[in-house]
Order: sequence, then structure tokens, then C-alpha cells
Amino acid sequence: MSRTMIWSAAAMIAAFAATGAATAQEAAPSAEPPVQLATPPMWRIADADSEFILLGTFHILPPGLNWRTDSLNHALASAGTVYFEIDSAAPDTQAIATRVTMLEGYNPQGALLTAMLDDVDAQKLRDISSDLDLPFAAIDPMRPWFAFLTLSVQFIVDQGFAPGAGLDTILLSEARGLGKELVFFESIEEQLALFTDLPPETEKALLVLTLRDWENQTAAFAPLYDAWRTGDVDAIDVMMNDAMRDQAPEVYERLMVHRNKAWAETLAKALDEGSGAALVAVGAGHLTSGADSVPALLAAKGYEVSRYGDRAGAAANDNVPTYPTSIDAILETEAEPTPTP
Repeated sequence: MSRTMIWSAAAMIAAFAATGAATAQEAAPSAEPPVQLATPPMWRIADADSEFILLGTFHILPPGLNWRTDSLNHALASAGTVYFEIDSAAPDTQAIATRVTMLEGYNPQGALLTAMLDDVDAQKLRDISSDLDLPFAAIDPMRPWFAFLTLSVQFIVDQGFAPGAGLDTILLSEARGLGKELVFFESIEEQLALFTDLPPETEKALLVLTLRDWENQTAAFAPLYDAWRTGDVDAIDVMMNDAMRDQAPEVYERLMVHRNKAWAETLAKALDEGSGAALVAVGAGHLTSGADSVPALLAAKGYEVSRYGDRAGAAANDNVPTYPTSIDAILETEAEPTPTP
């Protein structure tokens, strides 16, 4: 498992990120968060009478991040239908997530993680929990998958990211408010089953490898986020998907390939049977996974596929901001005309 596989798995579960791990604690917001701008990776899928825009999302983001490019705003305004992974805002989503984690997230009465791990790994689990200010008494009874996700989500929250600031969460609320037709690829139960149904040995290995490489994995989070923020699809694929493809093919098949194929079939049916515009907002890893990606699968079916964004027509990895990306840069150029995307 590479140092970014922790984020590959955790970031793919929209509902878990949106609702938060059961023990995750919101980080206190800073008084003056740094200004950041983002151009998320996007694709255009078209046939004779339809245009679908695919948007690669990041499920948990820092508050105040400006990801509203003209291209994205236009795609949302034009869309009659908007697709998401799940309905994370449904009234019963949190209740279902809580019920599933209570029933499937804990070991049988009296069974503890520390008893499953060797002494070194057990101590590492204690140390990481302490560093994240998570009560170890709440972590130790968890099943490995739930501990893995709890540590992962809490680390992201500690970096100043907030589940409520996720692109999916905000875009879903806006699409619903605009009266768009909403389509959801999966249910919360289906997403959580990706972990609850893991073979016990795979589930334990996921946690053990995370503990043993925690420092490297946490250090890799910022580069992964920056790759998403600048639309660098090649870097996203390397950091999110390469490790799973090479070192955990059964996890990659479960989390990526199977789902991508199902989503591509759904979209192909909509393209064939309907007309008009749609926006598809799903985790960026699903759109950047090479031949297994949703855009590649749709291209293989004969649809027109191209990168889309504020520099449409440029080469892949074109979504690099054409405006200042930091406070200093903004101050240096505030007297200059604003570049046209």
C-alpha cells in the first residue's frame, strides 16, 4: 500500500466524509483562512443530442475555498439533471450511517483491536489516536475498517477541512434548491458495505498498513489535495489509484472498477435514451483511473469525450488557474486587470 492509499479509500466514501466519523471532532476554524482557488478536473461527454459534464470532486474541503469556475457554474446552470454518488443530505442518511456503524463497526463484546495487533502496531494505534485527540477507549473496540476510516477522517478534519464544506455537499444543496432533477448512483448502505463486507484479513491489513506508514501517508495528503485543486489528473491517478492497482487489486476492483462500470452504464443509458445537458459530480479518483475511469469507459462506448474547463481545448491537465492562487499573488496583481479564464 502506498503512502496515499489511505486517502484513496477514505476520500471515495462520500457519505462517510459528509456525515463524519462517529468520533470525529470538527477543528476550530481559523480566524483568517488563507485564500485558495481551485479548478477541479472536468470532462465533456457528448453524443448527437446530449452533453454531460463530469466533475471530479473532493469530498471534504477547507471552508472558503473558491472552486466556482465559470465553466462549472455554466455546467450547473445548463444541467437539467445532476448526478451524485449518494444523497448525503437525505434526512435519514446520518441515521442509517450511525446504525450501520453501530451494528457493523464494532467487534463482538469484549473483543479489542489491541488484541488483534502485535505490540508495536497496538502502540502505534494508541499514539495516533492520542495525536488526533481521539479517546482510545472509543477506538479499541472498533472493527479495523471503522478505525481506519475514523483515523483518516479525523486527520483531514484536523487539517482545517470540514465535511460541510465538501464540494458535493454544497453542490447538492444548490442543485436541489434550483429544482434540478437529482440522480444518485448508490445508497449509503451500498457505500458503507464496500468496507463492512471486506474479508477479515483484508480489513485488518488495511488498518495495519495504515498504522505502519502513517507519517508518510499523512505527509502525502497535501500533495493529493493540491493535485485536485489544480486539476492535475495524472498526479491524482498516480497518487490515488496506482497503489491500489498494483498492491491491492481486490480493493481496487471493489472500490473503483466495479463502481465505475456501473456508473458508466447508467450514464450511457441516459445519453442514449434522453437529450439535453447534465452534470455528474463524483469523486475525482473515479474519473482519473486510466482505462478504468468513467470517461474512458464512455469513450470506449463511442461517445465524444474531452477535457472541459476554463481553458477548454488545451491538453489534459489543463485546469490550472489563470488567476492568482494566494493572498500575496492577489495583492501583487490587484491593480492589474483580472485575467479572463
